[in-house]
This record gives sequence, C-alpha cells and structure tokens, in this order.
Amino acid sequence: MTHYYTDNRDLPSCKSEFTYYFDNEVFHFTTDNGVFSKGGVDYGSYLLIKNIYKLSLGKRILDLGCGYGPIGIILGRFHPDAAIDMVDVNSRAVDLSVLNCQLNKVFNQVSLCEDILSLENTFDSIVFNPPIRAGKTVIYDLYHRAYEKLSPLGSLYIVVQKKQGALSHIKELESVFAKVSVLDKDGGYFIIQAIKTGLLHI
Repeated sequence: MTHYYTDNRDLPSCKSEFTYYFDNEVFHFTTDNGVFSKGGVDYGSYLLIKNIYKLSLGKRILDLGCGYGPIGIILGRFHPDAAIDMVDVNSRAVDLSVLNCQLNKVFNQVSLCEDILSLENTFDSIVFNPPIRAGKTVIYDLYHRAYEKLSPLGSLYIVVQKKQGALSHIKELESVFAKVSVLDKDGGYFIIQAIKTGLLHI
C-alpha cells in the first residue's frame, strides 16, 4: 500500500500552497499528494513545535521524517545559529522540503535518507512526528537508531496520540533512554522527551 512513509515518486502530482502563522512569524509551504498532512500543519506537529521551539536544542538538530518540512523549517527560523538536518524516505517530501526551505529563507540541509545511522553527524536534538501507519516495529526501530545518533546529553522529542499507543511508546523509550518525560498533554496528544543520558534540558 502506498502512503507517505514510502518513496512514492510515481504518485500523480497535484501541488498546493498555504500560509502558516506561528508566534508572529509567517511561513509559506508548498505541498503535494503523497506527503503527510498536505492540507496544512497537523495539530500534533503544531504541539510538538510549540513545546520545544523555545528550548535549548543545541547546535545540531535532526528533523526525522521531515515530510514537506514544517517542523524543521519553523525550528530553523527560531534557531538560526543551529545546523538543522531534515531527512525523509519519501523523495517527493524531500523535494518539497528543499523548495520550502528556499521559500522561507531557512538554510537547512535536506536529504533523502533510508537509514539515519548512515548520517555522518550526531545530534543534540532529534525531533520526530512518527509515521504511525508504518507500524510500531518500524517506529520503535527508529527510536533505537535515534538513540545511537544522539550526542551523550541529547534528546529525542516526539508526539504520539494516546489512542495510537502513547503509553506503549513511552514504555519502549524507557527501555532505551536514561530519562523519559511527558512535556505536555493536549487533545489526546502526548509530547514526549527522551534523554540519552544526564539531566533534563531547561
């Protein structure tokens, strides 16, 4: 079955554009068929951004499964001194993210990536809105791979709905990471921080 967690470049294209406002900043996004939440920034991504954009995320950030780019691009606007990498397995999403970085004058690095372990750098923060339709086996494996790519004091930040198994996701993260905390709950969504080692970011 074709969905956004695949390289679906053969899907017919039907691009659209929308304007998005966040904390008095204006963003412009182009989307297309075959990418997640093509009609606008989904509420889970909004909550994730809202809860972390003012945190000290470090000098190198990874937007894992970037889609057409809203999370990484908005973080890039508010963290201009950070190096932000954006990766996805979906080539159409990567192409859109490149375009949207240009539209918003955010100079993030965007790339097609099948395995984040192949990335050269480690990261102080990894931000992830998991592709729930890909299944827990795929998502949990990505949690383990994210752990490997974090710097020693780094954090993984995710959003998961309670009805999509947020509590089981927390349990899985606790089996890997030193400390797991729920930063926010809203409308059934959990915003979760998983720290590799050490103390909470403040």
